[in-house]
Amino acid sequence: MRLKLRLSSLLVCLGLGLAASAHAGEPGWYLVGFGGESSAAGVSQNQMDDNLVAIFNSGGLDVVDLSSTIDDSDTGFGLAGGYQLNDHFAMEFAYVDLGSVHYQAAATVSDGVDEADAEVGLENSAHGPVISAIGILPIGERFSVFGRVGLSLLNAEGKARITLGGSTQKVGQSSQKTDPMFGLGAEFSVSKNFAIRVTWDRYLDIGTKDIAGDVDADLITLGVRMGLAWFR
Repeated sequence: MRLKLRLSSLLVCLGLGLAASAHAGEPGWYLVGFGGESSAAGVSQNQMDDNLVAIFNSGGLDVVDLSSTIDDSDTGFGLAGGYQLNDHFAMEFAYVDLGSVHYQAAATVSDGVDEADAEVGLENSAHGPVISAIGILPIGERFSVFGRVGLSLLNAEGKARITLGGSTQKVGQSSQKTDPMFGLGAEFSVSKNFAIRVTWDRYLDIGTKDIAGDVDADLITLGVRMGLAWFR
């Protein structure tokens, strides 16, 4: 009788252990939706001022006076699909929108004889697919941390609007960027097929050459992961 009780206790403990471990991320396909704040890195107001001066100089105008503002943060978001091979490795393919950097300026320019007031708006945005490999370190039954390295194939778009002497001109530049990205994150498994994650990712060289220059982007997001078994 005592042996049967011990055997029953072992089976109960084993069942509880399996149920608990099932909460952690398990091998298979999954989807992730995420959103948060993106911010430009490696770009400064002085750099954008220099870009603007270069634009005027290319048109034969000197900048006599200049005042400006820059908004280097925006909302970023994305959707990813992934496959977790085991407890320690996964692959993801995502579409990411990093939002925009906005720069506004008021300037006085001269052609060497006459002076005129100018208003300028510059904008740089980036969006597109990203593929990454993820290394996972489980900590306990429900919590894990991870790091990622990957390749972004983003479309960077730059727009410039210049109003001078009552006349407004708009120019644009678009380029396909293929550059590295990397990041860190943490994930908490609520259930077998549902988890919450927090991530920080750095995207390199997302700027347009003639409008924004060299720009990197940081993206900090809160996301939800759902195993595709959830839909069965």
